[in-house]
Amino acid sequence: MNSSKLSQIVPQAASVLGQPDQFKMVTRLSSMSADKSASKIQAAFRNHQARLKLKKQAAWQIHEKLEYSSEQTQAKLKDMFERLLKSSDLLSPSVAKSLQKAGLPVEEKELLRLTNPDNIPVEHTYQGPRIEGPITRKTFVDLIEAFQHGQVSEIKYSTQPVED
Repeated sequence: MNSSKLSQIVPQAASVLGQPDQFKMVTRLSSMSADKSASKIQAAFRNHQARLKLKKQAAWQIHEKLEYSSEQTQAKLKDMFERLLKSSDLLSPSVAKSLQKAGLPVEEKELLRLTNPDNIPVEHTYQGPRIEGPITRKTFVDLIEAFQHGQVSEIKYSTQPVED
């Protein structure tokens, strides 16, 4: 029942019955229900504020985790490339030069590493021309003469790129 209707009905009943205290009791009840309503509203507001705070905290934690993981990944990649560039003195100059080019796909870098001429062994029975260092004009002349005499080049020397 609506409190305004109750406060209208009760005074009439109280005056009929001759009990004026009844009206005060009804008034107190309506203020108590108002207090209860206010308490419920305040509790709902506090719950809403707490949920918003938890939501913000969760979003911030997710953001921090993503930021931290991307920083870790970036640091790991940087370390890997630094080690690769530091070890480039162990690679042939052409492979090191190719690895230092920006934007090479991972597959291409792996292919360069696997086809590094320095990693290909030369059989001890090989009698043909040997290529040491960058290919020069004299090296080309030696290779042409070897082919004219029927000698076959070793795989290692066939995969060695020509320097510009």
